[in-house]
Amino acid sequence: MAARMIAQRFVARRCREMAADQGSSAIELAILAPALLILTMLVIQWALWFQARQVALDAAQAGARVAREQQAGWPGQSVSEALKFYNEVGSKVITGLAAQVNPYGGQPNAVYVTVTGNVPTLIPGIPTLTVHETAGGDVECFRPAATGGQQCGG
Repeated sequence: MAARMIAQRFVARRCREMAADQGSSAIELAILAPALLILTMLVIQWALWFQARQVALDAAQAGARVAREQQAGWPGQSVSEALKFYNEVGSKVITGLAAQVNPYGGQPNAVYVTVTGNVPTLIPGIPTLTVHETAGGDVECFRPAATGGQQCGG
């Protein structure tokens, strides 16, 4: 009988303790959920920015391949090739996409194509992110033997 009374008191005390904890999980969730949502949105925002950088770099490289050949009308062709590449990829992460040619890029016989654009943000209060990628290289030159293998441009 004494053991039964002790067991009943123990059970009654545990029930009172559990009743006092009622609702603590909801409070913990209310505190942690916004932080977890913001962290998730930051990871998604980083992924969008990273993908936009990769696509912009690939578009700049596509334009630079045309620019390095230096065919007739190459500045316009290289810009249109960069924009065409972006449209063919089908990525819609960059808004306000623009491409420009930087002939010689400060170096003789070199040409560069720069692609810029904006990445929309998912989190209010964060300003629009800008991607700015440049690709280029030396101008390709064919040196025929008939001219004695003269230098490009010379």
